[in-house]
Amino acid sequence: MFEAEFTHEGDRCTLEVLIKWTGIDDPALSPIAEIVHDIDLKDSKFQRQENLGIDRLIASVTMSRKEDEMGLTRGAAVFDDSYEYFRRKRG
Repeated sequence: MFEAEFTHEGDRCTLEVLIKWTGIDDPALSPIAEIVHDIDLKDSKFQRQENLGIDRLIASVTMSRKEDEMGLTRGAAVFDDSYEYFRRKRG
């Protein structure tokens, strides 16, 4: 968001900035940050195979919800489930 406390810095999306700022070291967040980066910045830096599917899924959530709160809740669920997938996939 414009003039928000956290926003893009250099070639990093806001999620990447937040992860760096908080010092969170969680391997399951790395692929999510890469996906969010490519969807948000549209620079194909990471070229993860999940990008297109998650991009379309989030677009469908935002297009089908008039209420911001419901869209945020459903979008958060997508990323919560993605986090669990990447957390379990590590092993």
